[in-house]
Amino acid sequence: MPALQAILLSSNADTKEYVGDLLVLLLAAATVSILARRIRLPSIPGYLLVGALVGPSLLGLISSDKNTGQISELAIVLLMFTIGLHLDTSSIRSGMVSILTVGATSTIGVALALWPVGMAFGLTAPAALAVGLALSMSSTAVVLGILQQRREIHRVHGRLSVGISLMQDLISIAALIALPVLAQWHLHVEADAANALSSSITQAAASSPDAPSSLLDRLRDVAIAVCGIAALIGFGRWVMPRLLREASRDSNTEALLVVSATAALTAAVITESLGVGTVLGAFLAGFLLSSTPFRHQLAGQLSPMRDLFMAVFFTAVGIQVDVGSAFENWWVIAIGVVALLSIKASIIGFVTWAGGGTAPIAALTGCLLAQAGEFSLVILGTAADQHGLLNERTMSVLIAIVVLSLVLTTPLSELSRRMQARLSRVPPARWITSPALHEPLPSSVQAPNTGGSDPFHDDPLPYPHRPVIIAGFGVVGRNLAEHFAAAGIPYIVIELNPSTVIRQQKLGRRFIFGDITNPDVLESAGVHSAEAVILTIPDDDAVLRACGIIRQLNPSIFIAARTSFLSRAIAATELGADYVTVEEVVTAQDMAKQVMERLAKRLVDSLDAAT
Repeated sequence: MPALQAILLSSNADTKEYVGDLLVLLLAAATVSILARRIRLPSIPGYLLVGALVGPSLLGLISSDKNTGQISELAIVLLMFTIGLHLDTSSIRSGMVSILTVGATSTIGVALALWPVGMAFGLTAPAALAVGLALSMSSTAVVLGILQQRREIHRVHGRLSVGISLMQDLISIAALIALPVLAQWHLHVEADAANALSSSITQAAASSPDAPSSLLDRLRDVAIAVCGIAALIGFGRWVMPRLLREASRDSNTEALLVVSATAALTAAVITESLGVGTVLGAFLAGFLLSSTPFRHQLAGQLSPMRDLFMAVFFTAVGIQVDVGSAFENWWVIAIGVVALLSIKASIIGFVTWAGGGTAPIAALTGCLLAQAGEFSLVILGTAADQHGLLNERTMSVLIAIVVLSLVLTTPLSELSRRMQARLSRVPPARWITSPALHEPLPSSVQAPNTGGSDPFHDDPLPYPHRPVIIAGFGVVGRNLAEHFAAAGIPYIVIELNPSTVIRQQKLGRRFIFGDITNPDVLESAGVHSAEAVILTIPDDDAVLRACGIIRQLNPSIFIAARTSFLSRAIAATELGADYVTVEEVVTAQDMAKQVMERLAKRLVDSLDAAT
């Protein structure tokens, strides 16, 4: 990875400058995070704006573009790994074909619609197509942040947004692979414009030693990249789960985290060597791990780091904005932002409606995905730095357009929510009826629930009762599970033994690998909609931590716990447990009962023998 190599090989002075820039960046991000929480505003637009403020074009607190690029590259690699890890395909399993079809159609439609817009602003046809492909991508981080904050991921528009975003990420692979071919086309176009085809191609090839000398070489590189990515996917699909299972032996979550992080960086290095960038490899590694039983535990362990990477990346993106150039080209940027948001929202919304969705769902989905995203910056940066498709001025304008589209995402989605009642009068498309997209949307447009169980977290459960979560599947957990099954009460088990989880999942039972003290694991188990959590694990410290976390996540849920000593039972009750079984008390009572019965029987036998 170029960023990592640059840091390791840099001099002491360069390292001090790098650390200083990173410190300024983190201080700026921390300030935004605190202020955003205080005034209840999304933090990502704040990161972008404060990045522009401390960057070289305004305050100049960070003046090194080189350091900013290195920081940004490291942050986005790790950020995209965590984003890929959080993309759960099970959330779109209902109606997957319809959702992915909408995603593919709308993404290609947006790219084709933006293509002539780019040409109208003076870009060559291949450069405009590259820009169209880049801007057709939406921000997975921003969309997931909004949906998770409102607990709408499992609503219809949430599943649609995640599915379309997933399809966009897959299309971005093709876009990155196609850039060398677009670069070769770009050379021909420029040569034709200068009426010197042969000489221009020769000069361009000589000025870029890394560029292939012919279209056949480009196609060969594309084929190698495709084969390499296919091999990477195969390794992640069939080999990585076995490595993770080995790493998780003896409930060793530390080794599991280390192996996963190693896999992410390895995949990033491989895709970089294939010429499609580090970000793609990190995202693929996370996405492939999201289909394993270990995803919930890993997602929970990496969630705090994901927030850090997000803060660093978006602040670094803001630093790249040239405010002076933005003011000089303000009218181009303004037209570009309006064109991007209107074209993407309209096309995504129309394709969703035409695919069978209701008008309110279509409009909300289109507005949520109208912005550009992380892969937009990756594709644009690759097109400019490695293939010469875009010059510095064009990149400055495009980065400003991306930043403003991200800033306007939340207001645009809120505007769409206010229009839900009016849009509900629009009839659905008559030529397609898709149950996955045709669900009405009355409740998901309201404010998120701040107390009690959260009706927006999961779809209504197909059970006569809300489920019970059992933490641990030892002797106590198994006994409880048998009683619940006999009573017809649904249950979900959280267990740290991977063999048990995999074996029980094959039997069709709802088992999740993870630590009960991990909030992401609890949310994956449905703690917001569960009836109770039963803590059967023989670990008092973990039980105490779990009681506090569960009560914070769901203030109304029933919590039953198991502790070894009476003092721990009192602490568990103070932390939120409703009922606590104390092993020493139960043992004392049971032992007293058993001893008294045995002594009484012995006395009776002695009296009988005497008579």
